[in-house]
Amino acid sequence: MHTTPSDAATEAGPPTPISPVTAIASRGLHTETISWGPKPGAPQPIEDTTAAPPRPPKRLLPIPPRKPEKPLALHDSWAIVVAAATVASAALAVAVWVSAHIEVDPNLHTAALFVHLASLVLGFGGVLIADYLVLVWISGRSTLADAIRCAHRLHLPIWAGLVGLVASGAFLEPNLTSVLTQTKLILVLVLTVNGLQAPILSRRIAHNNAVHLPPHLTVWGVATATISQVCWWGAVWIGFWNAEH
Repeated sequence: MHTTPSDAATEAGPPTPISPVTAIASRGLHTETISWGPKPGAPQPIEDTTAAPPRPPKRLLPIPPRKPEKPLALHDSWAIVVAAATVASAALAVAVWVSAHIEVDPNLHTAALFVHLASLVLGFGGVLIADYLVLVWISGRSTLADAIRCAHRLHLPIWAGLVGLVASGAFLEPNLTSVLTQTKLILVLVLTVNGLQAPILSRRIAHNNAVHLPPHLTVWGVATATISQVCWWGAVWIGFWNAEH
């Protein structure tokens, strides 16, 4: 039986691949000692102090402006109080003009009366609570910080009540020719300005480090509370008198 060349190659097994890459001779291991830092006794390099310091990396976005140290509020300056008082006076004048040029039907009058009474309870009630907190502090049953903090929380209902009184009063058909009504309007205006300057007093008292209040702050506080009570009670009494007569 004759064997072909292909059969002989099959019997001999697969061919052994031959790499065309030349073998690299093995290298010897390095036995030198690794030294961290300069060698002992070697001269130290002199640092160049004349070189410019490295520049900080540039920002891709501009640096946002700094926030103000404190927000703009009524207790920042008297100029803001004067501006707020001017706006309040203009609002009161608008309410007076509306009351003189609007025709009020019975249903609107009843609704305005309800809002007026509710605003009186809200605003005047807040004032009475604030004055009570001051009396508690004077009697020694509370600290000044507690009294100021609690009274500060009453500013919102007091102002909401005052705004409600002015807005609803424009629809109660007031007699603008009456001396009592004109006096009531003056009391409301004085009450508003007095309330606008009160935050300045509260801030001065809160930042007072003395054991006792200075005389000028004491007089200022007594005057503010007295004006508030006189204006509120006077406006309430005139409103009651006009309703009965």
